Amino acid sequence: MVPSRLRAIKRLPRRVLLTSVWVPLLAILLLVWLYVYRYGGLLSSLAPPLPVIIGFGSTTTTSLSNLDIKTHAPELGTHLLPTTTTTTASTSTTSAPAAVTVTVSDATPTPSTTTPLPPPAANVGTPPIIMPTANGGPSVSLSQGTYVGVTLQASRRFRKPIEAFRGVPFAQTTAGQNRFRPPQPLAPSNGSFSATSFGHSCPVMGVVRKGFGEDCLNANIYRPAGLVDNAGLSTTGEKGRRPLLPVAVYVHGGGFNNGMGIERNMAMFVAWADAPMLGVNFNYRVGALGFLPSALTAREGLLNLGLKDQQMLLEWVKDNIEAFGGDPDNITIMGLSAGAHSIGHHVMYYAQSPKPAPFAKAILESGATTARAVLLPTHPRHLVQFRQFLVAANVAAVAETEVFDRLRELPLETIAKASKAVWDLYEESVTWPFQPVIDGPNDLARSSQANITSANGTVLSPAPALPLIPDLPVKSWRQGKHLHIPVLTGYNTNEGTMFIPPKADTNKQFRAFFKGLIPTFSDADLDALEKLYPDPVIDPSSPYKTVPKGKGRQWTRLDAAYSHYAYICPVFQTAHFLSTASEPSPVYVYRYAATSTWGTANHGDEAPVVAHDIDFLSKGGRSPGLMAISDAMHGAWARFVASKVGSPNYGAPIGAVEWPAFVSPFKREDVSAAGGSAAKRWLWNDAASANTNKAGEAGKGGGPPGDTGRVLVFGAGNDEREGKAGKGRKGTPALVEPMSALELETCRFWWERIELSQGLGKKRGEEGEVQQRARAKL
Repeated sequence: MVPSRLRAIKRLPRRVLLTSVWVPLLAILLLVWLYVYRYGGLLSSLAPPLPVIIGFGSTTTTSLSNLDIKTHAPELGTHLLPTTTTTTASTSTTSAPAAVTVTVSDATPTPSTTTPLPPPAANVGTPPIIMPTANGGPSVSLSQGTYVGVTLQASRRFRKPIEAFRGVPFAQTTAGQNRFRPPQPLAPSNGSFSATSFGHSCPVMGVVRKGFGEDCLNANIYRPAGLVDNAGLSTTGEKGRRPLLPVAVYVHGGGFNNGMGIERNMAMFVAWADAPMLGVNFNYRVGALGFLPSALTAREGLLNLGLKDQQMLLEWVKDNIEAFGGDPDNITIMGLSAGAHSIGHHVMYYAQSPKPAPFAKAILESGATTARAVLLPTHPRHLVQFRQFLVAANVAAVAETEVFDRLRELPLETIAKASKAVWDLYEESVTWPFQPVIDGPNDLARSSQANITSANGTVLSPAPALPLIPDLPVKSWRQGKHLHIPVLTGYNTNEGTMFIPPKADTNKQFRAFFKGLIPTFSDADLDALEKLYPDPVIDPSSPYKTVPKGKGRQWTRLDAAYSHYAYICPVFQTAHFLSTASEPSPVYVYRYAATSTWGTANHGDEAPVVAHDIDFLSKGGRSPGLMAISDAMHGAWARFVASKVGSPNYGAPIGAVEWPAFVSPFKREDVSAAGGSAAKRWLWNDAASANTNKAGEAGKGGGPPGDTGRVLVFGAGNDEREGKAGKGRKGTPALVEPMSALELETCRFWWERIELSQGLGKKRGEEGEVQQRARAKL
């Protein structure tokens, strides 16, 4: 007997029955496709969020095995010791980090969260069609061998065909005995190698996924097809000569814990540029493998390995790019986030190096050397994190002299999991581990690259290496110890949204968040901060009342304060120091304003727009507004790269908005000692062009005087990335605006307190004695 329910089903029309079968099947297939699309690497990956801003405390050196956190890092708290307990993210923020796991979801293709990135299959949304040329592909001959690449044919995605050389190594593998050592140069070779596929990306914390490995120091080089033959000579114009095309080298972001070179689509950047040029992206070591600061690391000469990887790449490009058709004297380095921070360090390093700088211009997107704390390797925070890493890797009981030998023997998966365990302790507080540190005169390091030798060649003793970060970056700025080169830099309107606690509701939580970031902030500092950013809960005049659905009442206020503190004011500080130096450099400042998730212009939102990533720009009908913004923004970047004098106005199309060079509205840092401390006042630049205001007075509307403080705004009014939440407004591709009165006021506030977070945790004029004492103990 057939059950009544089955008889009822049989009476249904065939179309309904077929639908009932196919709908769930299609749903399953869709879920599988989405999983492959996201985790199989078909999504273009962008830079993870960025910087950790932490304050200096005691700098007393102590044994790792006997580290007393209560004594040597009282501001951290004993709960930072390794623990196996995992809790969910709290809705409030305290002054010290807890063991938490935080996930930030964002439906739009903005920068990834702070979780490890899966390996992408290509540097674009869809893998490019590989079509070798008739002779087997473009090739280039270097001292390390001959590399045969592929041609990416012109299409909707590439305005012109591009020759790509993928996975070209610039240093030896970092595996085995090269782990936790400076990068080693490649040996000469007469061999021929394929450069048709991407090489490994450097390992990140957590699970070691396919496509990641320690043989990761490789670069991808892109050039317009048909301009250069296999001997590196021009095929047009003056044949038989090298074309010497301008070069853009991209340094990826990721908070020094994540990221990979192919996050920036340099193939499209080159393909859509009006002027022919070369593009390069590359990998460098991140996390514990690239940045594991401690007293022991310093003594072994192993600090800042990731930055040393970058320098080897930059010098490799300088030495080899001519073979690809590039101009070694017209190289621009560009980076987002941690990549921009890194570039700032290189701008300072090569000013003191006996070697010429391997670049002529720089582009810093959402980053600066003063945007994060740069501590001594023996700072208690680093000592605690180093100890936690050793515990997580199960090598804490090993003698100090054997620690790095043991770490080199561990499986890569153990290193990655130990890194993630430490990261999880600090993620929510934004005081992340594994960061660059000062390795200057206070460095314990012995260089593993340079040695003092006798006449017969016998190594006598290690020679000190030139410090990569000799001092607090703000001191190097003040002392003029930086290159005087053209710089393009800027920020997004809402840089803080990716990093602030999403559910903070009270003023107490607002204060606690910043006390956690800057433990040396006094109650008076916090009171001034509170006044500068009025509490939307109790102050009717507060401009921070509107918050997105699901966010705490302090969210917009926290975003404004953190954005100014960590990004906007450091960007303006870079522009100020460069433009007011004894040899002033042309500086161009931008603001990216097109909104996306939460109705805000978030950290990293500009990345695919700058790259002119067609896969992103055409997705979901986002054109024509974002396309016009990308034409303006990418065009300015490309013109800056092409111009030998570093001008985004070079060869601009008729009707393009002229980008004014930045003139600082601040004249000088007026310092006067009083009572053993220093008080600073940032004065108006009364010598500015067209300024009719008296010194100390602002221009009309509270902005800067005259023509000072002018920036170029990209995408004002555009909300196409908001989807249904937006109104489909195209906005304005580019317009000039002055710094706002709020930016002027907040930057004064943060600049006057920069020492509280930049380094030793003392105000300017007070840190000298502490610094000398700390160096003596090193």
